[in-house]
Amino acid sequence: MLMVAGFIGLARFFPPPSPALSTAETTRLILDHATTIRWGMLVTMAAAVCLGIFAIEIAVQMRRIEGRFPALSMIEFGFGMLFVLEFLYLLFFWQTATFRADRDPKLVELLNDMAWIPFVGMTGTAVAQVAAFGVAILIDRRSTPVFPRWLGYVNLWTATIFCAGTFNVFFKHGPLAWNGILAWWVPVIVFGIWLALVSVYLLRAVNSHVTEVDAAGASLALGVVTPTRAELAAQIAQLQAQVGELHGQAAAR
Repeated sequence: MLMVAGFIGLARFFPPPSPALSTAETTRLILDHATTIRWGMLVTMAAAVCLGIFAIEIAVQMRRIEGRFPALSMIEFGFGMLFVLEFLYLLFFWQTATFRADRDPKLVELLNDMAWIPFVGMTGTAVAQVAAFGVAILIDRRSTPVFPRWLGYVNLWTATIFCAGTFNVFFKHGPLAWNGILAWWVPVIVFGIWLALVSVYLLRAVNSHVTEVDAAGASLALGVVTPTRAELAAQIAQLQAQVGELHGQAAAR
């Protein structure tokens, strides 16, 4: 909601302006809405912080899947934090473009380009996050998976869709321009679907995690300790040795 309010409601950056606009048109678009763009970017920055929290919670749930070797969850966490920094940095370009009304129009156009090109094209961190999340879901071998398996395929499909925006730097018109159907519209729609699905199933995963933790706490309070695999193996070996001794004693008699 913060993203919608800031980026769309205040800044009016949806749909994106065409990269084919002239310098004068771009400058007028930015400076005529300077105040609302500034406020819109501030609100969108708050949304970026929320994205960071979202990525952290996904990483926590991925950690449940991976156990002691959480490589994928570390990828999710690391690139999630990097994505927030990238996102915030680009918003400052738009704020800077509005800062001086007497700025050279060419510089206003430059700042606008410096914001839009990476905003649509800097897909690497998002692709790495979503792909790692998808792989983690698919390798889950728990009897009750943290996330449904089909959501793993949705993540891999989403990561693939995001890649199209990478090529917007080569086009001012067409489907791969920063306002094109492949670089902008399809990824935005897919992102909206992905965000809705992941939000629902992430909430369920958090609830199940809380239930597991509460159950483990109750077991400890009752003096019930769940043994590790190594401890179970040692206990089984000890029992086998004792059974062997009993067989030997019975045979001797």
